[in-house]
Amino acid sequence: MTDANQKTPLLQHKPPVSRPKYKRRRSSFDPTTYNSTGQSLPYVKPSQLETTDPGLGLAQILGLTICMAGVQFTWTVELSYGTPYLLSLDISKELTALVWLAGPLSGLLVQPLIGALSDKCTSRYGKRRPFIVVAGFLTCLSMLGVAYAKEIGQFAVRLIYGDNAAADHTAAIVVAVASFYFMDFTLNAVQAICRALILDIPPLWQQEYANAWSARMSNSAQVIGYFVGFIDLVKIAPWLGDSQMKGFCVVAIIVFCVTLAITCLAVHEKPLERDDQDNQPWYHTFVYIWRAFRYLPRPIQSLCNTQFFAWMGWFPFLFYSTQWVSEIYFETHPSDGEGNWAEGTRAGSFALLCYSVVSVLAGVVVPAIASKFEKVWFLSLNNIYTASHLIVACALLSAWFVKSVGAATVILTVMGIPWAIVLWIPFSLVGEYVSYEDEQRQLLQATPSSSSSPSSPRSMEDQHQDEFDAGMILGVHNMYIVFPQFAVAIIASFIFAASDAATPSDDETSGVASVLAFGGLMALVAAGFSRFIQRVR
Repeated sequence: MTDANQKTPLLQHKPPVSRPKYKRRRSSFDPTTYNSTGQSLPYVKPSQLETTDPGLGLAQILGLTICMAGVQFTWTVELSYGTPYLLSLDISKELTALVWLAGPLSGLLVQPLIGALSDKCTSRYGKRRPFIVVAGFLTCLSMLGVAYAKEIGQFAVRLIYGDNAAADHTAAIVVAVASFYFMDFTLNAVQAICRALILDIPPLWQQEYANAWSARMSNSAQVIGYFVGFIDLVKIAPWLGDSQMKGFCVVAIIVFCVTLAITCLAVHEKPLERDDQDNQPWYHTFVYIWRAFRYLPRPIQSLCNTQFFAWMGWFPFLFYSTQWVSEIYFETHPSDGEGNWAEGTRAGSFALLCYSVVSVLAGVVVPAIASKFEKVWFLSLNNIYTASHLIVACALLSAWFVKSVGAATVILTVMGIPWAIVLWIPFSLVGEYVSYEDEQRQLLQATPSSSSSPSSPRSMEDQHQDEFDAGMILGVHNMYIVFPQFAVAIIASFIFAASDAATPSDDETSGVASVLAFGGLMALVAAGFSRFIQRVR
């Protein structure tokens, strides 16, 4: 443990301009490259390194990272309209909860597999761009399948059975669910490739700068996406489609294609030579992640325990917040069919718009306050992190008592503050530990008088483990974010089934409110675990 009055290693340690060849990452898809929620690591002011590499200019950085804006804008279609749209097709809430299993499945399977393939790609267009184009095209097809599920299902039934209303409805559900799954897998592939591209292109000393712009692109696109979902597209631009979902998907396809095209045209990749290909087997990434559970350091393990329950609280909110606001709208407004569904969903999108704006502002203000008053005990990172879980718990548990759209909008708006914190502090703590370990490793290498010979088996094992840990830590941290998605999807289906059996049929919001309240209880557990997080200072 270092002296508490000293600067953290994250701030005082200057990374090397380049790594020795034997320490370079085997793959851009080592677990440090990705996480399942679509967010970049927090920005740290880059060190003033002496290097002859001029790096990328602002225009080049913008061209490189704008692809993340298209990816995040497309995610808003699923997050804001996914659950309400599926329910509008008369899919049960239990089945809707299981549809959300597509997210963790795609996060676990697609990203490492697509990484293994792209790392060995020797196309003259580069390693990443061919995959961006193919996966981007498939994502557009999946969005069209979501938007026109009814029409596609009806057309397929007409070809096979002729006029059959019952078959039309079943086919629409099959097309919609399949399209959502396909969209999750292909969009995760695009997201993973774009992150790898941002890792590949800038020099090492400019990585923080590029990741900062990637985060800004994602946050800005999220705000714009929720705003587009809020406005009445059918009234403003009827040529986009005769429903809000169709219009939103068409806009998302346009934004998605334009941003990916800009990145593909602006970025110049160096083609991979066949001699440079990695000789590791394709399953090496899975082994790499699995071994992390054996070597996870105690400070990171305490953080991961907290993150597991924290995301058990966040995923109910991310999956069902729009549906919660929509159902409150349905209860407080007379039903008028399709128009009522669109208005209710737009009310949910407006609430998420307020939440995303607050999260962007909090992401700037809260770190600045914490940095300026870092010696004030109640503004320490651990205390702020605990407070964020308590805010989540209070907000989500109040879902049982909220009965108006205005109050629900306020609850979602407040959630923007802890969202900014949960995407900042955990990654800061991970980066702090990794930097501390790098510094300790360099001190050991610089000290010739070691207690054990460098060639001894134990010393060699420690060196190998230290070199391996830096990559493993962020990978396992990502797994503790992915696994709660499985748990929430399954638990939510049971909660919906129990709620439908125990409450009157006219109480539409009770099931969703119970799922949100479950997330609040998990946030309380996370707050308790956060008091045991160990820091290296």
